[in-house]
Amino acid sequence: MICIVISKQDTASMNIAKFLLSMKRWKEKDGVYLNDEKMLYFIDDMHIYHDNVDEEIKKLGYSPDTIIFASRHASAAKKKTLSIHAIGNFSKAEYGGKDATLVPCNPLLMRDALELLKEKGLEEYEVCYEATHHGPYLKKPCFFIEVGSTEKEWRDEKACNAIAEVILQIEEKQREVAIGIGGGHYAPRFTDMALERNMAFGHIAAKYAVPYLNEEMLRKMIEATPGCKKAYFHGEYGGIEEMLKKLGVSTA
Repeated sequence: MICIVISKQDTASMNIAKFLLSMKRWKEKDGVYLNDEKMLYFIDDMHIYHDNVDEEIKKLGYSPDTIIFASRHASAAKKKTLSIHAIGNFSKAEYGGKDATLVPCNPLLMRDALELLKEKGLEEYEVCYEATHHGPYLKKPCFFIEVGSTEKEWRDEKACNAIAEVILQIEEKQREVAIGIGGGHYAPRFTDMALERNMAFGHIAAKYAVPYLNEEMLRKMIEATPGCKKAYFHGEYGGIEEMLKKLGVSTA
């Protein structure tokens, strides 16, 4: 089962929920909406600060395999994006979650979502991975799927509808799974690699997070990216490459 978490404070999240509810027949029980192997769960606060949502859902009697946070994305650059990323912090938790803690992700569903978003053909939007960069904290595999980066995009029905369709369509397909190290926040190299090859990225550490990548944090990246056997680089990071080899992960 996949659980989609919707924030009532998030304009884009509520718009995505509106389309999700219109696309299928859902059975409502105690504020939870159920349809086949999907469920909708509404929260009153913002996603990034809502820790342990998986435990809340468990107390209601549900145990989803993956949790998806349908969300807005905000940036000073006001870039039009449809983005996907894993959750956690490489250093201090400035925007939710815990310090130096990464949350398990689902790289196969993330990769399928990336491809399906690209196929929607919304040319004014950049479809991309983002680097791992905020909370909340939980233990279940999860990821964010977002529309950004201003109120205009959060209210864009075409964009929110596309994300809703993708959430209902995604499937796990077997691919090479990897982590990414280096490059910019919107991970252009890793996005292109994933779309051009039969591979999937989980946690990505952008160039600004590289100083925090000691052996312990690299181990956390690998463990929180199920099926990870390889690390790809955008830039030259010899010291990190040596640590990864010690951890049994090949590099490219």
